Amino acid sequence: MMDSQALTIELDGEQFEAVLGDNLLSSLLSQGADVRYGCRAGACGACRLYDASNCESILSCQTTVSSAMSLTRQMPAESSSFSVLSNIPLDDVSIELTLLGPSDESFGDRIFVSFPFEKLSDEQAHFYECMALNPAGAPLKVVLHKKYLSDDDWLRALALSSDDKLDVQLSTGMRKGRLLFEMDIADSPVVVISSPENEIFESYWREALLDYTPMFLGHFALYANNDLTLSLADDALMGFLQEALANSGSTSLQLIYHGQNVSAKDWSKLLRPLRIHPNPLHFVR
Repeated sequence: MMDSQALTIELDGEQFEAVLGDNLLSSLLSQGADVRYGCRAGACGACRLYDASNCESILSCQTTVSSAMSLTRQMPAESSSFSVLSNIPLDDVSIELTLLGPSDESFGDRIFVSFPFEKLSDEQAHFYECMALNPAGAPLKVVLHKKYLSDDDWLRALALSSDDKLDVQLSTGMRKGRLLFEMDIADSPVVVISSPENEIFESYWREALLDYTPMFLGHFALYANNDLTLSLADDALMGFLQEALANSGSTSLQLIYHGQNVSAKDWSKLLRPLRIHPNPLHFVR
């Protein structure tokens, strides 16, 4: 029968099966594919994949399988060499790199960095995805987490010094520096809620948002070692939101969630008792 037709989905060389009419993201996740996701409502872009034949992007959570597909996680990008301007430890497991090179990326844009190898090494370079944290026109700034790097690359990152070189892949065919502009938060009351691993970005969010609105009302990091959907109901988070709502002077409080794997439905359930409409909720992976 046509509705049970099996189709092959290739993702970066791995093959998975899907049934005609399946949701692409659900099908891949059910087979153990390593695919990022966030809101599952088409808002955050975390589940974006790219057609390997033409580099067109798709949101896997919003895609119905209608044919065999060859996909990649890597966005269309051009690689350039960047010089290290500074390497600053933020804590035991994260560092801030400031890089100089041919870039017009700014806060919220996605880039990939790779560490240099000895010429005789057979090891293949691995590119790590990062979020640009610098304002427009400033040198590229990123944060690297130990947990996302191989042991060898973490040691390479720690050893980087001024004028060392990194390979950086920059997205092509995309408008840059649009994240906060497209949120339409100018002069609005806004808060940021982060997943545990993104707590380190609090100061960067604060600096970026204060250029858009004088009403940045705070940052809240969900607790580590908890299931995120359970920690959404935490009393401390509810108290934070209630205080922010009171300080906003209205119910038009804008929420930015910097994280993954918490759906728009989960957020709607949390916000309903506070009478905060989920439409001003922005997802950032």
